[in-house]
Amino acid sequence: MAIDRSRALERPLITARLRPDNTALLRVDNVTQQITENSEGAALQSLVRQIQAEAVRVERPVRVTVTAQTGLSFLVVDIDGAIEEESFMPFEELPKPWPPPEDGSDDAEDPIDEDSVDEGPIDDETDNGEPAGEETHSVSRLDEEGAGNDASDEIGTEDQAAEVADDESPTTGDAVRVNATSTSAAADATGDRVPVSSAPFTARSSYIAAGAVPSERPETAEALDQPETAGRPARKAEPTAAERTSAPARTRSSEEPGSKPLSDQARRDLLEAPSFLAEPSIVEPARQGFAGFVNHLGLRLPPGATERAERSDVEEISRHLSAHRTISVINRKGGANKTPTVVNLAAVFARYGGGGVLAWDNNETMGTLGWRTDSGGHDSTVLDVLASADELLDAKAEFGQMSKFVHHQQADKFDVLRSDEDVAGTHEMTAAEVDVVHSIAAKYYRLIFMDSGNSDRAENWLRMLDHTDQLVVPTTTMEDRAQAALLTLQAVQSRSEKAAELARNAVVIVSEWQPKESSISERMADDFRPFVRDVVIVPFDPALKAGRIQHSALQPATRRAWLAAAAAIARGL
Repeated sequence: MAIDRSRALERPLITARLRPDNTALLRVDNVTQQITENSEGAALQSLVRQIQAEAVRVERPVRVTVTAQTGLSFLVVDIDGAIEEESFMPFEELPKPWPPPEDGSDDAEDPIDEDSVDEGPIDDETDNGEPAGEETHSVSRLDEEGAGNDASDEIGTEDQAAEVADDESPTTGDAVRVNATSTSAAADATGDRVPVSSAPFTARSSYIAAGAVPSERPETAEALDQPETAGRPARKAEPTAAERTSAPARTRSSEEPGSKPLSDQARRDLLEAPSFLAEPSIVEPARQGFAGFVNHLGLRLPPGATERAERSDVEEISRHLSAHRTISVINRKGGANKTPTVVNLAAVFARYGGGGVLAWDNNETMGTLGWRTDSGGHDSTVLDVLASADELLDAKAEFGQMSKFVHHQQADKFDVLRSDEDVAGTHEMTAAEVDVVHSIAAKYYRLIFMDSGNSDRAENWLRMLDHTDQLVVPTTTMEDRAQAALLTLQAVQSRSEKAAELARNAVVIVSEWQPKESSISERMADDFRPFVRDVVIVPFDPALKAGRIQHSALQPATRRAWLAAAAAIARGL
């Protein structure tokens, strides 16, 4: 069951720090406790046990902020040991350097004087019921009796541990319990070392998400070795070979229950029979946040809300449709981020949905899509496609024939069809030529992204609308680009009934042109939202300002924004 977060207390104020030297630091209000273990996994599990003890002490869930090298997590821990992640900030989105030094800022925790640290539990009373004598404590598993035992002695055989894990696989949205000792042993067995941080903690702020992380599990290795009891039926002994040979063949007697056949009236149609196959219910373990961090130690914890939302977007993008779809990216103003929008959307759909994605520069003369993408080792353009149209449209034509006309993007998995790049050329694309090229593109590709020119009165621009299934209108945070986006939508709406429907269902993408423009982008997005189907904001990223674009070179927050934009588009296809 999920933790009732409404009962979670803000006090005591609990922060924790995971260090890369098999130690952890736990602070409860002004009481600090150092944990030393023989592995990072063991230190993590000891930390979890101590936080759970605090929840038991106050008889309510407690909140804790955990800093690790992977980022900053805000957790809720219940009295039964269940842990959920309220929010996670990856280290890429946190102030640099990350992790910050332990003592060098106002927010840093006070360093611990190892000589002045006394051993003892963090609770107000010691294990024997006597009051604790100091505010600062230290515990070490290495000092406990039997700490040198091999991990396999604590958890039994690997097969037994796997059997227990399989019987209690967590479900999405539920808090998960694990045995801390088993986890540390599994970590020691694999030898994996997960880098963690000695960074200080900041106060939990406005980050809101949800996830699931482990807590203590009731089964132990000793329980696995115990004989079957009344709670569990004992296994029946296997018969000997002689018994199997001498045993008479068992036949169903007419007196046995259920042996009487049903009447014709009682029998149902076979087409109504339910399937014997169970619905698949496998949830891929979390890869992000605190749950993802713990999963590096060999657990299988479900993803939190933030990661589930990302997976939902990926699922939308990965769908293949029964026919090709054309997405047109339009804005009558140059410099409105049309080409970066085409490149990144094509990259996201190709990376997550597989091949068959084409980015086509439908500029009436000479566009810039070829400048900002990789060359395929040749100089072919849309004019070469037109010259070979009969060959490419032939019923016997094969997909490989198209490769000499398009420029494959090896990293981002899509193809680029360039516009005419002859600086001395005079050719302008006509409506009929757009029809021919689109027929060829539809034969070889499942998704076609068309990068428009700047003239919404040109033949090729107007014919592009006739082939469009989804409109995307990009703009930057510059006012003239946003105004041009609005005028473009108004012009499209006035063209025809179909065009008006495209305008109403358009997706607007607002890209921040400079750093620290979130207030401007939010205001622009709010202005567009009443008039279109969806609006997505893409944060500033220097990798999009100039030069060739590679989606993998973008910052994590930027890639996540383009994923959200692609999902918004996919929902309209």
